[in-house]
Amino acid sequence: MLGQMAFGVLGLAVLIGIAWVFSNNRGAVNWKLVLTGIGLQIGFAVLVLLVPGGKDVFDKLGQGFVKILSFVNEGSNFIFGSLMDTSTYGFIFAFQVLPTIIFFASLMGVLYYLGV
Repeated sequence: MLGQMAFGVLGLAVLIGIAWVFSNNRGAVNWKLVLTGIGLQIGFAVLVLLVPGGKDVFDKLGQGFVKILSFVNEGSNFIFGSLMDTSTYGFIFAFQVLPTIIFFASLMGVLYYLGV
């Protein structure tokens, strides 16, 4: 178990090192911000893996997100009808993926406008 964690930490350090090596301005790297981001990742990992009920919170958030995206599918079925049926026409990117992208971008725009 500890070996896997050490391997993951080593991989994270290598990725950060690669990003630093290929940076145009290595002196401008805000290491406090980088370490804060890593700390947040560790905090979320502890919350999900070690805290009782932490996984349940993220499961509920995920279910809520899936519920919101189900509205996109219903709206797309209403607008595009049989074009949404993958068994008939196969997967059509414009009718099955783009509505989700547009809906999510619009939702984020409204939430940003409201200051959420």
